[in-house]
Amino acid sequence: MITSLPAALLSKTRFSVPPLGVDVFDGHLHGLVLAEAEFTADDEAQSFVPPAECVAEVTDDTRFTGGRLVKASRHELIGWLAEYGLHPEAS
Repeated sequence: MITSLPAALLSKTRFSVPPLGVDVFDGHLHGLVLAEAEFTADDEAQSFVPPAECVAEVTDDTRFTGGRLVKASRHELIGWLAEYGLHPEAS
């Protein structure tokens, strides 16, 4: 019954690269890659140094939550990324 309810689709593949979960998005979000770090202790979090490939910190930006991303257009995403100095192709 749940599968018959209307819903927006957010397509991504999650890779586990401890302590990161790395989401690689498909569809209209193709090219977006978000990494989420999880720790069991505060000292682990405080000593964590993100890999050089991490180019922007979006933890406190609610636009990069699943609920917002699923509704975002490609054009909106490009604008949000531009605010972080990132300029991917708009296609």
